Amino acid sequence: MMVGPQPSRSRLLAGLASVMLAAMSPSAVRAGERVPEGEIEKSLAGVTLDGIYNNGAFFTETYNEDGSVRYHDIDGADSGQWSVQGGKFCTFYETQQGACFFVERDGTNCFTFFVPDEKGGPDAGPVKDWTSRGWDRRKPSTCPTAPEIQL
Repeated sequence: MMVGPQPSRSRLLAGLASVMLAAMSPSAVRAGERVPEGEIEKSLAGVTLDGIYNNGAFFTETYNEDGSVRYHDIDGADSGQWSVQGGKFCTFYETQQGACFFVERDGTNCFTFFVPDEKGGPDAGPVKDWTSRGWDRRKPSTCPTAPEIQL
């Protein structure tokens, strides 16, 4: 026995089509996939990431839309610039060393950063082990390693 109005076949097909289009859109990067160069800036501009390094140390970093960055960790704070260059996300600071990183997604709210493999020359891919992971602090983290504390 059916209760209430049932969706029409065309409504069901339209809903299915919209789900498929969303899954195929460039911003729908799946876990473990590298974020394309054109999506890195869209994903991180105006965002504050809380994060963790692979050694367990925590950090917070704000990527302002004007390309400036503000960094905080247990040792202090720093400012600098961020950009996207050659398919990598780059951060450079006033008082500490910066670098460029490959970015992968781990779920809907986790960015995993990898340094380029220095042994591979100028076209090298990422090293095997991740350097850091960060998540937009306004949303629940989907990172595989859940943080023990909130920043």
